[in-house]
Amino acid sequence: MKPNKNYLSTTIAIYLSFLLLGINMSISAQYKTELAHAWGAGNNISVVLTVSSAVGIGSLIASLFTGIISDKFGRRTSAIIGSFGWVIFAFGTAYAPNAVFAYIIGIITGIAMSFSNSALTPAMMEAYPDSRSLVTLLTKFFVSFGQFILPFIIIFLSAEKVPFTYVFNFIGIAYLIIGIICFLVPFPDSRISNQEKPVTKGAVRNGNVKISLEAVALCLIGFTSTAVFMLWTQTNQELGKAYGLTNPALLQSVYAVCSLISVLLTSFIIKNKGIKESTILTIYPVISALALVLAYLINSPIVLFIVSGFIGFFAAGGLLQLAISLMAGLYPQAKATATSTLFIANGISNWGVIQVAAIITSSFGTAAPRLILIFNILLCIFGAILGLIVKQNEIKQAINEKLALK
Repeated sequence: MKPNKNYLSTTIAIYLSFLLLGINMSISAQYKTELAHAWGAGNNISVVLTVSSAVGIGSLIASLFTGIISDKFGRRTSAIIGSFGWVIFAFGTAYAPNAVFAYIIGIITGIAMSFSNSALTPAMMEAYPDSRSLVTLLTKFFVSFGQFILPFIIIFLSAEKVPFTYVFNFIGIAYLIIGIICFLVPFPDSRISNQEKPVTKGAVRNGNVKISLEAVALCLIGFTSTAVFMLWTQTNQELGKAYGLTNPALLQSVYAVCSLISVLLTSFIIKNKGIKESTILTIYPVISALALVLAYLINSPIVLFIVSGFIGFFAAGGLLQLAISLMAGLYPQAKATATSTLFIANGISNWGVIQVAAIITSSFGTAAPRLILIFNILLCIFGAILGLIVKQNEIKQAINEKLALK
């Protein structure tokens, strides 16, 4: 990726936003007890989980229109709305007088997340059009890095007896500053995207958008790519306990580190080794499936650590971001609108697969963790099939272009 000094300040602001997003995605879970007390729910931490689910609802609803707004009114407008929405999240979550108010804040948070997604990633792709996949993968890196450093921040603050509200105050002030910065720094003109040619000929015909099989596959990858690693992170502790792990929380640390390594390595091989995104979208889910099969067949704590590393690397290493990059290439004239379809699938995944896992858990008790492994293996296989569809479409397109030149 060649540095572009015109957008250096914009790049810094955007990636700081993604780092904070990583923190935001985990912060409420880290302070469940404190938030439950602050909202008048006593020790009932299920209230916090209910509020967290409201984020998915808000994001799902907002994804229906935030992409259109971003394409029509520009990335700057959506970035500013998203930043100030996160300000509301930070202060509203910390000082909500009751759970109902917090639930409303949760919905607003989902809307803020959708505005940020529709603005920041397309802006980076337009600022660095020759490194679209790389800059998109780096968004995943900073999200993962935010999730990685959060536990250490909380351990330090707890040791210093710093109130949890201070963390939310810091996030709110940081986003307020980023929102102001977004008024000042340059953003690429999204209208230039209208002049780009779609990667797949026929994706746009006579000004009308054509929905291809490849686009449908990429949209569904928005579901599977999130579902696989989220199922693992939400249920691996129960599996670890069943396999005799005394501290299953360590599985999460292995997963997080391998996820960070994966983003860096995947970025390198795409940029420098000529590996196609579609190849990774096909191979990575296959390896994830094999790792989960290993966890199912071998009842061993050591194997679980190995599998957790594999899932971090091959399932959480930026598959969604690669799908977003390819989708933007199919519809360059409407990047945010097109990629918002992946976030709709992503929002459904965030809510749906956990509901399935909850049903399996309540219905099968101690057998549930291994049954969830089977469910996850099937998701991996489906994801690999979707990647293969994208790969075959690319091969077909390349053949057609060669024939056209003859």
